Amino acid sequence: MTELDAETLRRCRRGEPAALGALYDCYRQPVFYLARRMVGETEAEDVCQETFIAVFRAVAKFEGNSKLSTWVLAVATRVCLMHLRKRRRMETPAEPAIADETEPMTLLSPSHELLNKEFLKQLADAMDRLPENQRVAVSLRSFDEMSYEEIARAMNCRLEQVRATLFRARCRLLKLLEDR
Repeated sequence: MTELDAETLRRCRRGEPAALGALYDCYRQPVFYLARRMVGETEAEDVCQETFIAVFRAVAKFEGNSKLSTWVLAVATRVCLMHLRKRRRMETPAEPAIADETEPMTLLSPSHELLNKEFLKQLADAMDRLPENQRVAVSLRSFDEMSYEEIARAMNCRLEQVRATLFRARCRLLKLLEDR
């Protein structure tokens, strides 16, 4: 993931519209993909917009202790979690947590392609059945390729918690997939 240059970040902190636009352009796609995986296709754009409103309001407070991309994705994760909690209170059914962007590999035969598509559907269903914190951790690690340290900052928890959460999530995913 590309990072915003230091000068543009300084201009963002001063609230310059052009710099804020550059920040949006730089991080919109990863934020949207994260939101789509966490809240589903239909609500991802709204969550993406809420994320950038929060980022624009708080960018002056960014201390630089992590990469800007980690901080932006941490904000996005928190916005997604708030959105999921709100949705749960309203008792609407959840959408798949895995984005449709995950294209199955092209294999040699149609039967292999069908098996691959079935597996991806089973994986998406299994991801939906994970507890919220496990789904977030797996998504950040597997799809956004964040380090454990970055995930800890994004989820606002200790590194040991991230390791334990990912271990439990992987074990649960294996069990859910084996039970099918």
